[in-house]
Parts: sequence; structure tokens; C-alpha cells
Amino acid sequence: MTLDSFYKDQSAGLALQIKSLRGRARGFIMGEIVSFLSAVTCVVLVTLTAMPMLRTAELVAAAACMVVYAIVRQRDTRNDERIRRLEDLKQVYDNELSARRGDFGCYDDGQRYVDPHHAYTYDLDIFGSDGLYQRLCRMVTTEGCDAMAERLSSLDGRGVTIDGREPDGPALKAYHECIEALARNEKLRSEFISYGVRERIDTLAIRQALLAAGEVKVPGWFASPAVLLLAGADIVAFLVCIVLAGMGKVSGMLPLWWGVLQFFAVYLACMGPLREVSKAINRLHGQLRQMVSVVRLLDNGKAEVFRRLTGLLDGLDKRGNILGLFLVDTFALYDFFLVRKFLRWRAEDWREMEHWIDRVVQTDQNVSVATFLYNHPDTVWAELIEGDDEGTRPDGVASGSEGVVYKARGLYHPFLGERAVRNDFTVSDRHFYIITGANMAGKSTFLRSVGVNYVLARIGLPVFAESLRVSRFKLFSSMRTSDDLAHGISYFNAELLRLRQLLHSLSADKPSLIILDEILKGTNSLDKLNGSRLFLESVARMNVTGIVATHDLELSKMDGERYHNYCFEIQLGTSVTYSYKISPGVARNQNATFLLNQLLRDEQM
Repeated sequence: MTLDSFYKDQSAGLALQIKSLRGRARGFIMGEIVSFLSAVTCVVLVTLTAMPMLRTAELVAAAACMVVYAIVRQRDTRNDERIRRLEDLKQVYDNELSARRGDFGCYDDGQRYVDPHHAYTYDLDIFGSDGLYQRLCRMVTTEGCDAMAERLSSLDGRGVTIDGREPDGPALKAYHECIEALARNEKLRSEFISYGVRERIDTLAIRQALLAAGEVKVPGWFASPAVLLLAGADIVAFLVCIVLAGMGKVSGMLPLWWGVLQFFAVYLACMGPLREVSKAINRLHGQLRQMVSVVRLLDNGKAEVFRRLTGLLDGLDKRGNILGLFLVDTFALYDFFLVRKFLRWRAEDWREMEHWIDRVVQTDQNVSVATFLYNHPDTVWAELIEGDDEGTRPDGVASGSEGVVYKARGLYHPFLGERAVRNDFTVSDRHFYIITGANMAGKSTFLRSVGVNYVLARIGLPVFAESLRVSRFKLFSSMRTSDDLAHGISYFNAELLRLRQLLHSLSADKPSLIILDEILKGTNSLDKLNGSRLFLESVARMNVTGIVATHDLELSKMDGERYHNYCFEIQLGTSVTYSYKISPGVARNQNATFLLNQLLRDEQM
């Protein structure tokens, strides 16, 4: 079964379930109406009936109808929640179907992370509409989004980190196995992603809210065992007093005043702490419930720390009913025990919450990576080279001498899908590759293929190639320079500023790969040629490797064993034929004049 068929089947199956549940919801609503009206009718009949036995039966019937109403209402609420969950899950599959059609608009495009001055993300379409981040993003937490953006934009020689640490060979292998297992667990991934369909969980705000709640000042006597014992004795004594008043043993005013004073004593004593707790976490009540649901999903519903938090949140919710609060505070000292529940949560669970949030954020990224792998089954894991000696270490990770190593077989651009033409290409340390070719022949796409797949490899994502072997190095590109008239920066000046930024990014102790598309486009041909030669000869003396695309065939005459010529050749006949295959040598055919003549002939006809 193809992915398209799978997603369509899942969406259609969920649509049928939702339709069935909505039909059941109408039945529940009718049941609520009938049971409530029946209860009211029975109460009215009680007032009209003189026979004691019949009145008793009518009261029992009214009570039974209210019990039925409560049960139906509860099931209706659960049914509504089930519909909401299935609608969110269906949206996950509908979004995937849209993505399969090339429409990624339903996902976060990461526009807030776009930086035209970044070393490579702007040139390689990492962020922004239809960028790599948008194609990858299935995150449900805000910190997961930020962490993935940081991974995509922080290749200063670092690689993928797991729990904040760079893994060695066995850990990296375990990470790959974890992602592959998660990719196979489609049900878990889809359910996880569904929790972020309507709104992302603001994990940073949750951390801040929990920190504020943890710092709420609560008088120490609330936690005293002696006070707990007194509270229990008070409840028992109050209930005994009510019974005695009913038997006529004591005045009925005694339990009345006792209850009133007890309510105000409990309410006023607990009002301050509970107000501060509510102020800290009630505004994030919905998001905290989302977090609870996600954690339960990860822990098979056994996450006690979040179960107790849910109980605390439910308790705060119930305080909104003033009449109910009066009753429960009067008869059960509800607020007192709610404060104690908060103190127990803070003592036992508060610190552990940070661990769970960290785990959710890490899982959030892993789910996105696993979904990316699942949606692109033809991808592979890159072989990452670490260490100083050529060969393979005992732990299974290849090692290599310091420098740039990039050896690709069947490399292609991740955005092109089935249309992509695959290429083999090898980059050696401190060598330069001059790539020539006609317009639209594939030079820029190839440069981006090299850059994007290196980013994927180093951050722990599968790559779009038959195989890819890379070392660790810094990456810098200059492919999409533009002028800035608002700040008086011409195109040529912008190019110079970008090249200056490139030079400042280089270091003697860390190897760098630079990817350049047409150096100095903003000047005349001779000046451009001389400037390009000067720049390449200068950076060649540094710890730099380069891939340079150009239309200037004269640049292919750079002297030295470290300069290599490659091209994307085209065939000219009655039309232009593009192979999009890279090969050694210098391009012989150009297409600008050919295409312009063709355009003029078409216009004259």
C-alpha cells in the first residue's frame, strides 16, 4: 500500500467513526432532555399528590431520573471528548495528504527563524515557506520547535545531540534504532502529533507557571499532622452535631452556626495560597491538560506525577461553583485538603515535572524526525566520520583525518521527490570544484543538494542519497545575495559584505566547506573574473574547501592540482535537453542565445 492510500484510508476510517459518534451524541442530548424533564415532572407531581406512598414513589422516580441524567451527561461529555480527539487525529492524516500533494501550508514554516545573514540557512531554504523546516515540522511543543530550529542552524562543527550530549558510535546507533522504531509505530506518532493540531503546548510558559506555583508561600501549619488530625476530628464532630440536632438532642442553631463559621474560617485561611496557585497555573490550564495527555501517551497512562497534577487542576476547577464550594468547605473542609494536596504535589512531583517536560520536548523532535523518515522511505542514514585516523574504530563509527570529507553516491535534492536526478560527487579536503553549465541546467539545485544533505546528516536526520559519508566541518554558503536600498546597500556592496562575513567565519583549527553561486555577479565580466580568481586564490591558503558554480568558463582555467572542473552539460537541437547530471569537465553549450532566438521567433509568428 502506498503512503497516499494509507493516509486516505486512515482519514476515511476516522471520518466514519466521527459520524457514528455524532449520531450517538444526538441520542445523548435527547436522553438528557427526556431524563431531566422526567425528573421535573416527577417533582411537580409530588406537589400535586396527596397520597404519601405515591409521593414517595414519585420522589424516588425523580431521584432515579436525575441519576440517569447525570450518567447520560457524563457519557455525552466523554463522547464529545472522543469526537474532538478523533477530529484532531483525522486532521493529522489530512495534513499528511496535503503534504504528499506538495502543499505544506498546514505546517509551521518557521518564518520567525529566517535570517538572511545566517551562514547557510537562508541560501539553502531551511526556513520559510516550503522550506526544509516546514517539510519536517510535526512538533507539538514550542520548545520542540525552537530546539529543531537550533539543530538546523547550528552547524559550527557540531553534530546531532542526544539529551544535550553528542553521541559516540553506540549511542548514535541506538539513536538511529530509536528513530526507526518510532517510524514504524505510526499509531503512537500520529496520536502524539494530534495534540498539537489545534494549538502547540507552550512548554516554556508551563515551566514558568510551575516555577511560580512552586514558589507560592503557604503557612507551615497546613502540613502539620496535628492540624490534619484536628481537621478530621472537626468533620466527624460537625456531622455528629447535625445528627443530634435532627434527633432533637441539641439546638438546630448549633450546627447552623458551626457550619457558617467553619466555611468562613476555611475559606479565609486558604484563600491566599489557592489564589496564588490559581494565578500561576490556571491561565495555562488547557495547555497543562494537553501536557498531561502527552505524558500519559508516552508512559502508557502511568505517569503518576501528572495524574496528581490533574487532580489538583480538577480541584481548582471545582472551586468556581460558589454554592458547591460552600457545601464542600462546610462539610468536608475542601479548601484545606486542596492546599495539602498542593503541598504534597510540590514536595513529591514539582522537581520531576522539569524532567518530564524535557522528555516531551526530546520526544517531540524524535517524532518529527521519525515521521520524516517514514514519509521518505528511500532515504538512508549518513556515515559520520569522527576522530583522527583513517579507518573504522572498534565501536563501528568510521574515523578520518581532520578536514573536509564528503563522498556521496546517488545524491539528490529533498524537495524534488521522484523528479530528482541523482548524482555521485566526492569532495576532498582543501580542494576546489568549479562547476559550469547553462542556465537552468541544475547548478544551483546541485549546490543546495550538497548543503542540505550535509545539514541533515549532521543533525541526525536521514539523507537523500544512496550513501553519504561526511566528516565534521563548518558550512558557509553565498547563493542568494540581494541589495538593501532602504539602507543604501547596492547589490555589489551586499556581495562584498557577504564575502567579508564568509572570511570572518573561517578558522585555522576548524575545516570549512564554502558553497558559492556566481561570485561577484554585480560587476562586469573581466572584473568579475579577476576578482573571483583573487578570492579563490586567497581562501585556498586557509583551511577551506570550496564548491563554486559559475557561468564564466574562464574561471575553469584556475591553475593547480587542487582545482577541479565539473559541469552540467545540455544538448541543443530543435529544443534544449537537460540531463541534470554532473560530469567532469567544462560545459561546452550555453542556452541563453538559443532560448532568446526561440522566444523572438515565437513572438513574430
